[in-house]
Amino acid sequence: MKKKPVEEIKTESSRNTIINQHKKFGKTISVNGCFGSSNIGQETGFIAREIARRIPNAFMRCPIALFPEVEGPSQVLLHDDYNVVIDGCKARCLAKTYEKAGIKVDLSYALDEDFGCEKKPGPDFDEENMKEIAEKIIKDIKDKILTKKEDKNGE
Repeated sequence: MKKKPVEEIKTESSRNTIINQHKKFGKTISVNGCFGSSNIGQETGFIAREIARRIPNAFMRCPIALFPEVEGPSQVLLHDDYNVVIDGCKARCLAKTYEKAGIKVDLSYALDEDFGCEKKPGPDFDEENMKEIAEKIIKDIKDKILTKKEDKNGE
């Protein structure tokens, strides 16, 4: 998928989101979970939401719109400077979707492989475990992305 110059994006709300968030934060971070049907798939979305609540320049985006025909929401994601992907399982469907769309993923996780979570059918998961995993990913974002941002700016 090709990133368009902001002024060529047809959807006004998408243009405004890109302009306003970059004006306010400089660099932005897309953080998304797969929201799969298993317990750990469901957990990914809540982890992404927790991260977006705690890191001011991190935002959940619409990865479903990564088809060229769906211009608006996908263009916002394409204009983010960093991408964090949280998949529930080792199939890593969301990371593969980003890759297929040509989007660089800066940090990628699968809850079963990276955190030892057990995949089970259904939407129930351990909220305490979710918060612990969110903390670990937040630490990675701070150490590997936010520090990198500061180094590039010479701060």
